[in-house]
Amino acid sequence: MPNFKYKAINQEGKTVESVILAASQLVVVKQLQELNMTPVSITLEKEKKSIKTTNKVKVDIKAILLFTKQLQTLLKAGIPIITCLSVIKEQAESENFEKMIEAISQDIEAGSKLSDALSQFPKAFPTIYINSIRVGEISGTLEDTLLQLSDFLEEDEKIKKEVKKALRYPTMVFIGMIGAFVVFTTFVIPNFIPIFEMSGSELPLPTKILLGLYYLFTDYGIPLLIGIAAAIAGFMTWAKTPNGQYKVDLLRLNIPVMGQLTRKLNISRFAKLFHTMNKTGIPITRTFEIIRDTLDNLVYQDEVKKIQANIIRGNDIASSLKQSAYFSKLLIIMISIGEKSGSLDEMLGNVSEYYYQEVTETVENLTSMIEPIVTLVLGAMMLFLSLAIFLPMWNMIGAF
Repeated sequence: MPNFKYKAINQEGKTVESVILAASQLVVVKQLQELNMTPVSITLEKEKKSIKTTNKVKVDIKAILLFTKQLQTLLKAGIPIITCLSVIKEQAESENFEKMIEAISQDIEAGSKLSDALSQFPKAFPTIYINSIRVGEISGTLEDTLLQLSDFLEEDEKIKKEVKKALRYPTMVFIGMIGAFVVFTTFVIPNFIPIFEMSGSELPLPTKILLGLYYLFTDYGIPLLIGIAAAIAGFMTWAKTPNGQYKVDLLRLNIPVMGQLTRKLNISRFAKLFHTMNKTGIPITRTFEIIRDTLDNLVYQDEVKKIQANIIRGNDIASSLKQSAYFSKLLIIMISIGEKSGSLDEMLGNVSEYYYQEVTETVENLTSMIEPIVTLVLGAMMLFLSLAIFLPMWNMIGAF
């Protein structure tokens, strides 16, 4: 698609000049009108040769966050974008990041916009990032957009780190329990088998189960491992299909303790995305498309798609959200108030902040919530192993 250079007047009465990638002048006019801007002139730019590079470059989120903050600060100081990128590239800590900035800079020098130059690196810059930058360029609010994006990325990354930290303890305990059980069954039980056989009496149920597991591991260990590996591989393959992924995501929403956290995470992300997109001036239907593509749970993606369809049919946002069972009453009430009072931005900001704090507190308390469950399971395993070993011995002592 060609680039069009335009001049337009925004809502504040200021003249904005920029370049936009579009199929035709009519598309440019439509996009400007959606942003409440009045076109003054639109001219087709001559195509310039752009230097391309691989779009498979993967950069750490910390580098992207730093890039966003640095670019916002430098642009606010009135420094041209090419110079900004040159300064950022000099401070790059990794070769991949340096190559990416070089490619972006060369694309802009060749006539591309920042959003189009960034879009060749989808693994580094998500959909929300590209679309926000594009709207910021069109409306002349790129600095404010970058500030909004840096806040969003920072909060999102903080929540992800806290969730991983909270899950580390139960994961390690669970792996340790499985390892201990396998070692106990494989190496400790054989020493007690002659004693059990000498007793000649009926073995208790826990002991029978433990011996059954021992013979299963020793006699069918390799086929069992192959079967487990095949089952895991089959499940992973099925989970990658649309139907399988949807069912797995649905299960994640209904797991005790973790299900509640997953719901809060998705609602928090939805509220923050909605607030960021609405504040940067992206049209409502496009906003819901971006939110749908950014959420990582297919159940919520499907719900957002239904909400978007209802909005296109003429329904308001709050009533569309109310038809879904996966969004909280507080979110719906706040959005309803915002729509009726004309303060949707403020309400979205309040509710996104509330859910961010809610998720943070839930994650901080996650370890203490899971601890009793882990302790109970660990205690049950120890009781089972103790009964399996000592019940036959007590029976032998009683017989003597």
